[in-house]
Amino acid sequence: MTGSMPKKEEREIVLVVVDVQKKFTGGSIPEKGDEEAVRVINEAAAMFRAAGRPVIFIFYDGECECSNYEKSDGDEFLHGIITYPTDIIVHKKHMNSFLDTKLEETVKECGGDSILLAGMVTQYCVLGTYFGAFERGLSPYLLKGGIISTNPKINEAAYVICKTFTLDEVKENLRTTEMDWRKELRS
Repeated sequence: MTGSMPKKEEREIVLVVVDVQKKFTGGSIPEKGDEEAVRVINEAAAMFRAAGRPVIFIFYDGECECSNYEKSDGDEFLHGIITYPTDIIVHKKHMNSFLDTKLEETVKECGGDSILLAGMVTQYCVLGTYFGAFERGLSPYLLKGGIISTNPKINEAAYVICKTFTLDEVKENLRTTEMDWRKELRS
């Protein structure tokens, strides 16, 4: 074995926000989503941007099969989600955000070795992407407080079985690691 795995605080993490679109609300997820999770997602994204790190939003193209949202604005982001022109958008058509998309190459072109996942719906697209990351040589983490499911118990179970980052750990990681990802994308 040549070298050791980087420690959590040494990881080159990229924030990936999965499917925070209105079409996944309705039923057990309120139309505004989970307002506390939206706050956590926005706070993490602001920290990544301030550190000069990439923020990737996953955008699901297609009909939603897991909710009953019937308004015409279903493709819009949840109320309160803050995006910037520097954010990267990756379009997908499957639960696993890596399947038939440019997510893997985008993360690697940015210099990332790990992804920090936030968004919705936990038990479908977030966990599908989490486990898909391993097959691509990326270490996945969930953002504690930044995922939305149809039942809060599902989030708690996800935190037990998956690796996580808290906002404080994100802040520490961003302070101790450097990524010049825009340079990588230009070359």
